Amino acid sequence: MNRHPSRALLAIVLLSLVAAPACRPWRSPASPYRRVETEPRLSVFVHETRETQEMPMEEYLLGVVAGEMEPDWPLEALKAQAVLARTFTIEALQRKGGTRESTGTDVSTSETEFQAYDASKISDIVRRAVAETRGQILVDGRGNPVRAYFHADAGGKTATADEGLGFREVPTSYLKVNPAPSNNPDASWTASFSLAEIATAVRQVKPGANLGQVNRVAIAARGPSGRATQIQVGNVRVSAVALRMALGPKEMKSTMLESLTLGGGQVTMKGRGFGHGVGMPQWSARLLADQGTMAAAILGRFFAGTRVDQWWR
Repeated sequence: MNRHPSRALLAIVLLSLVAAPACRPWRSPASPYRRVETEPRLSVFVHETRETQEMPMEEYLLGVVAGEMEPDWPLEALKAQAVLARTFTIEALQRKGGTRESTGTDVSTSETEFQAYDASKISDIVRRAVAETRGQILVDGRGNPVRAYFHADAGGKTATADEGLGFREVPTSYLKVNPAPSNNPDASWTASFSLAEIATAVRQVKPGANLGQVNRVAIAARGPSGRATQIQVGNVRVSAVALRMALGPKEMKSTMLESLTLGGGQVTMKGRGFGHGVGMPQWSARLLADQGTMAAAILGRFFAGTRVDQWWR
């Protein structure tokens, strides 16, 4: 599972930077969202070959589910991932045209542009997960696709969109702090950074910042799940979410920090989890599926007040 958390994180964070292109046929001019009755065909930018392919949505999703979750995990976990991948795709297409501005296509196989995609990993159970959820979208109380966030491991508790991603653009009341059990053997982590690395990252977030003499690095504020939201570095207070992205989300694996210490010119972080903590933790989905929880119930646990809706068959 270690290869997937950064894919999900980077796709979600960077997707929020893509501007809306020309209207697609299934978008409404009055609202970004409307129900889709027929399976869309997608133009897919294949990042590895720089070619464009056309394929049905459900075919595309096979590679996404195989790229975002281990393809031998329990069926109900893979089904939950398939619903989220489908919802993520539809929501992004209708709201901002997917990756049209950056690639000229609906979607991209690049994890940093959209979602991870790995057709070589497609397994029989992945095919079954996608087939058994065909056309299913996770919607909020108004019937609109949710912001289908997911990540690897929440470190014990999920986060709100504001706390985990700094996302405040639209209300996401369905994303709450929830217990997130998991049996991830690598849930705890430690990372060390030089003071120079920390200073460079802070200035990337706050250009021109005067850190002064950095003799103190500390967690300055925590959010409702216990995640660090602000970190003090010398004279400067910086967003923990932004600092994580600047340092590298594979290195600073989460903002669920247990400790932050300075010594010998090094800043040492100890934390739990992997990813931003918002939405569905994949390791929790795996554990719940192993315990007999169905995909819809897994999704309902991490997206409050939502339902799985059948948009096409």
